[in-house]
Amino acid sequence: MAEELTVGHASTLADKQTRKFRFVDGDVEREGFVIRWDGRIVAYVNECRHIPTTLDWKENEFLSRDRCYLQCATHGALYDVATGRCLAGPPAGQSLKSLPVRIANDRIIVTIAREP
Repeated sequence: MAEELTVGHASTLADKQTRKFRFVDGDVEREGFVIRWDGRIVAYVNECRHIPTTLDWKENEFLSRDRCYLQCATHGALYDVATGRCLAGPPAGQSLKSLPVRIANDRIIVTIAREP
């Protein structure tokens, strides 16, 4: 079982731009984000793999200063934007939790898996 969330319009999300959204995972409200990267849109749970804290430096700002990586605001871990894999920092080798995303009629749709 899964839930589909529309989190915005693809035409309004520029390259390297992010958009946060909220969803329910079991009994817990969580946060996710989408980012357009090299023309593709990917989605992740907004939670560092080292310490379960949000990644963004300030509201909806996820990219490192050079705008090449997703960077954890708490301890500086760097994640590959396209894959979510940690390239530098305490959770090196681990990956952000990705969420399936698709575009339909310009809508960005993220799929949230639900336990039956």
